[in-house]
Amino acid sequence: MKVLTRPPQTPVRPRAVAEAPRRWPKRLLAASLTVVVVVAAAVAVWANRVEPLERGSVRYRITDPALDVSVRDVDALGVSGTIQTVETHPGQTFTYRFSIRNEGRISVQIVDVGGETSHGSIVTRRAVRMRPDVSAGPDPTTGFEPFAPFTLGAGDEAAVEMLVTVGANACFQRPGQPYLGWYLESVTYKVLGMARHTWLDTGSEIRVTSAPGGCGAKAR
Repeated sequence: MKVLTRPPQTPVRPRAVAEAPRRWPKRLLAASLTVVVVVAAAVAVWANRVEPLERGSVRYRITDPALDVSVRDVDALGVSGTIQTVETHPGQTFTYRFSIRNEGRISVQIVDVGGETSHGSIVTRRAVRMRPDVSAGPDPTTGFEPFAPFTLGAGDEAAVEMLVTVGANACFQRPGQPYLGWYLESVTYKVLGMARHTWLDTGSEIRVTSAPGGCGAKAR
């Protein structure tokens, strides 16, 4: 008697299972996109809260022999630095410098530095020169170049030179207004490509006052 044998057959899956689309690649893609969005949001929040810029260790004094400048050191009540008072005439210009340090863990790009520059301001100031690395050479007062956006690495220091222009009608001899002073500088920078703004304590207060007889005289 002959015995007929048939090869094993593949089990037949239910039609609903056989025709169901494979969803795991789409789910994996969705999960990956979610992770990317969450990470990007966390980075954005961190970048918006971080304040990596601090005053540098190098202190500069105004040394222009054509200027009448008095310098006073201050170290009291937790405040240390200098006060530099410059006697000026209307329309006069002068420069001063300060150093800036990146205390963060990543590099930042310094985009712009400057205070009030609107038309009609009593005093305007803007960055004109810089030294991107104050440690490059033994003399931090040399090696300055025209200001342009530059990268400040983690733990690095740079120096910026500011140009001050006294208004044509400025007068600081009126009662209650003997001088105009500031110690904060407006700094615009980028961290991870995101623009930020801060006010930097330079450690040196600049005071602009009128020279004797300077209210009615033009710049020398």
